[in-house]
Amino acid sequence: MSSQSNIILNKLISQTVKLGASRLHLETGSQPIVRLDQKLIPLESETVVQKDFLSDALNIILSKEEQRKFAAQKSIITIYTFQGGTRFKVHVFYQKNNLALIFTYIPNVISDPESIGLTKEVIELLTKKSGLLVVAGYHSSGRTTTVLSLLNYINNRQSKYILTIEDPIEFILTPAKSIVDQREVGRDTETFKAALAFSKDSDVDVVYLSTIKDYTVLVSVFDLISSGRLVISITEADSAADAIAKLVALAPDAEADKVRALLAEFLLAVVIQQLAPRRGGGQITVTEILIANSASSALIKEGRYGQITSVIQTSREEGMRSLDQALLELVKTNEIEYKDALELAVNKSNFQSAAQKFRTS
Repeated sequence: MSSQSNIILNKLISQTVKLGASRLHLETGSQPIVRLDQKLIPLESETVVQKDFLSDALNIILSKEEQRKFAAQKSIITIYTFQGGTRFKVHVFYQKNNLALIFTYIPNVISDPESIGLTKEVIELLTKKSGLLVVAGYHSSGRTTTVLSLLNYINNRQSKYILTIEDPIEFILTPAKSIVDQREVGRDTETFKAALAFSKDSDVDVVYLSTIKDYTVLVSVFDLISSGRLVISITEADSAADAIAKLVALAPDAEADKVRALLAEFLLAVVIQQLAPRRGGGQITVTEILIANSASSALIKEGRYGQITSVIQTSREEGMRSLDQALLELVKTNEIEYKDALELAVNKSNFQSAAQKFRTS
């Protein structure tokens, strides 16, 4: 392992953080590239990445066990802490028979729920003894940041036992008023299902799952909630209706009605989020919020997911808002530009009409 490679890697990581970039891409034969405000920007002052440097970087980043897994699987995701405690999620893989690494920055500051656009009604759900709170969105939408904000809110204000089950562990939660245990799948537990089964008989109050991958895990989640636990989880979806439909789709057809009934009973809220360009630079979180009520629960039970958006749109007084309503508010307060909001809007025609009276660009 070259000490020079270690110096170069730490320099690139330092540049990434100083620029405020979210990712660093390293591929053989290309200059280092960072993602800044959703744009890919080459680091023009840096030399082209060499094959030997990436081999050294792999040896720096991966443990011996991880190197064995990588040799067998040809790809791996890990977490690495650099000098000064800076943490990155690292994707290591092959492309065109050459090594490639993508570093995703993990901020060391956890935001308050209010600062990322969550309503007081969502925050109040964190005092519930049991139920399911889903945070959804797609890749790079800031879902993990939002979940950690919720968990840290509980940690700082309530005396609870919080358990996270992650693959891999990204943020480190420092215990405050709560006990916090973080288990990584593949290292601290074999599977999500095994960790959930173990936690059911433990003293846990709040459980966070970084994903609900299959029906067996979903069943374990329902069992945990039935025993009086609050569960927070992440999924991929672009609307509250989509998130619910995808959870139901995990079940075999014969079990779909049962899953809908359990979701109707246990679901507390769905938070959908996207990142939009902030006026003047940077990014801002845009959130759609469904808080379960009698109307949404009935629709879920009957499988009429398409009507959930209507419930959200007409329930602002309950702390709900659709994605388009959230975008409209951000245009109104001049935090994002109209053209960027319109690009993200679901119903563009209605959005154009609603935004007409106060759009500035």
